[in-house]
Amino acid sequence: MKGIILAGGSAKRLKLVMGRDGSRSLLRFPRGRLIDIHINTMLKYFDSVAVVSDDNLVANYCNNMGGCVFVEQRVKGIEGALCSALASSVVTGERLITILYGDIYSEEAMISSHIAKVLRDYEPLITITKPVVMRGSFLRITVDPIDQRVTGIGRGPYVFAGLLTIDSSVLRELLCNKGKGFHDAIGEIVAKGLRADIWIGEWVDLDTPWDYLLAVRLDLEKVKDTVIEKEANISSTAVIEGPVYVAKDARIDHYAVIKGPAYIGNGVLVGAHSFVRNHVALFDNSIVGAYTEIKRSIVYTKAKIGSHSYIADSIIGAYASLAPYTVTTNIPYGEVSEEIKLTSTQPLEALKIGSVIPARSKTRPHEVIEPATIYREQ
Repeated sequence: MKGIILAGGSAKRLKLVMGRDGSRSLLRFPRGRLIDIHINTMLKYFDSVAVVSDDNLVANYCNNMGGCVFVEQRVKGIEGALCSALASSVVTGERLITILYGDIYSEEAMISSHIAKVLRDYEPLITITKPVVMRGSFLRITVDPIDQRVTGIGRGPYVFAGLLTIDSSVLRELLCNKGKGFHDAIGEIVAKGLRADIWIGEWVDLDTPWDYLLAVRLDLEKVKDTVIEKEANISSTAVIEGPVYVAKDARIDHYAVIKGPAYIGNGVLVGAHSFVRNHVALFDNSIVGAYTEIKRSIVYTKAKIGSHSYIADSIIGAYASLAPYTVTTNIPYGEVSEEIKLTSTQPLEALKIGSVIPARSKTRPHEVIEPATIYREQ
């Protein structure tokens, strides 16, 4: 049995965070890029993993990881990605293949539960879940509650969670030879018998910046201890209350306070008297100016926040530059519009939503940004 990760396609609205179009699997997390997390997890169950993508940066990541085999996606869409994988030498001679979507965030236990059932029964299996809010584009699924066989697609309380083990020859015939769409192919497979594994743990579909904000918070919960790399430069007057991870070459200036869970990436600067608290991720080479407070937020690669700013429940995109005294306001999740609804299994009652400052944007001094908005420069 072989493992395949689908890591192609557009960044969609997450381009606002990453600053480029391309695979969402390259999004940063406290535990590494999403693609790193997926590959490392899959390699616990497979000798090698095929990563299919049309993004050259994904190819670079895969080629530098042991056990990862890159497959170039030459045709757009999930059907093109799967046919590229099925035509490669990676799956030659393999009856069952396990496919993982590269743009979902979940606990490792979702994969381990799936693989355990496949190894026990050695038959096709689809992992499904039940998000708090449904989106129309998801493959909805109905399941027999007794024997957990899929009884229909297109409706029902569950959705495809992005993890599937299937007969490679059947999938090749339906997708690549007959030209059927992926959802139609699953429908034909269901008619022949397909068992479901129902997952009720952490799961987020990474489609929007708001999904990403939630997923990073969940990942920060996995930071259990305070770890400070010896190359980090921490002022003697700074206060660090864990769990906090501080990477090499990070600098935390005089009287700054860091309260975890928090992640301080490589080369990050936290200015004097700043307050970073409660689920904050500051990614590589970002800068937090003096006397600034940040809570429950993401500051992406090489973004800069000016002094005396207040950032709450927000996402600052790559290379963005916030002028001094910038303020982001927030509102409870229950008050946001439908277009901001998150697709996740997680309870969202306590969640608050700030704003998104897109990559390479610049704010003006003393600007107050409305909650649940994407900032547009004036």
